[in-house]
Amino acid sequence: MSESPRSAARARERLKWIAPIGLALLVVCMGCFFFFAIGLTARGELTTSVAGTDFRLWAISERRQSGVGLQRMYPVQKDGQACTRADVTFFFWRPALSIDSVTSDNCG
Repeated sequence: MSESPRSAARARERLKWIAPIGLALLVVCMGCFFFFAIGLTARGELTTSVAGTDFRLWAISERRQSGVGLQRMYPVQKDGQACTRADVTFFFWRPALSIDSVTSDNCG
């Protein structure tokens, strides 16, 4: 069963729009990643706060391990007490690719 010439023309027309938009998004994302990597390398850590949540990204460069850590801190209620929860995720690529997560609450 073959496509009609009309639907094939529509598919080509959609592709004419999708391909350049996809390529532009790829270039923008790669550019953002490049500047993000340069900032992390230069400072060793990047921090920001969005809607009451604090984010911290830092480089881990030790003798036995290399990777990055991502920390997210936000307020929570625990047993009627105001606490701060910290979710930390580690992405290691040396000595082997691994991901590890830790969560802790600070109520004091």
